[in-house]
Amino acid sequence: MSAADRRARAISVRGHRAGFLTRLVSGGIDLVVTALILFGVLVAFAIGRYLVGSAPLTLPRVHGLFTAAAYPVVEVLYLATAWATTGRTVGDQLFGLRVVRRSGTRLGKIQSLLRAVFCAMFGFVSMLWILVSSKNNAVHDIVFRTAVVYDWSDAVRTSGRPATPESDVSAVEATSA
Repeated sequence: MSAADRRARAISVRGHRAGFLTRLVSGGIDLVVTALILFGVLVAFAIGRYLVGSAPLTLPRVHGLFTAAAYPVVEVLYLATAWATTGRTVGDQLFGLRVVRRSGTRLGKIQSLLRAVFCAMFGFVSMLWILVSSKNNAVHDIVFRTAVVYDWSDAVRTSGRPATPESDVSAVEATSA
């Protein structure tokens, strides 16, 4: 498949809502990224402790309770930051997905944070609704009035016209021109 064919295919599906499997795999990648971020924090702590004191360079031994508490916090911060800035996480970027408001614009900071908290608490269970939704909405998409759409462009929309029920997320398609 040539680059022109891939570009034409990307443009043809731009603005269409992503399905269950694509979002599930993207979410799985983001869980791994979250674990890597948490590991990076532990490595940075070990290096800092080594440079400041005379402790050997070893990873800190953390209790399972610390990991159980820190992982969701890191996940919420990662998701909220990604959605509020570019609308994409690493997993979304790999699959050409973007999280947007129903109008097709970028999520605000509060909306991103609340959606991230909800996803960290009920992510997979919430996504099961996609299987029965005609618009590929997860529960968190309904609650926070968001959509996950295919969008391989680098542009991030910050404003746009409100979407009508018939043209839900159609504003995203208009940005390809």
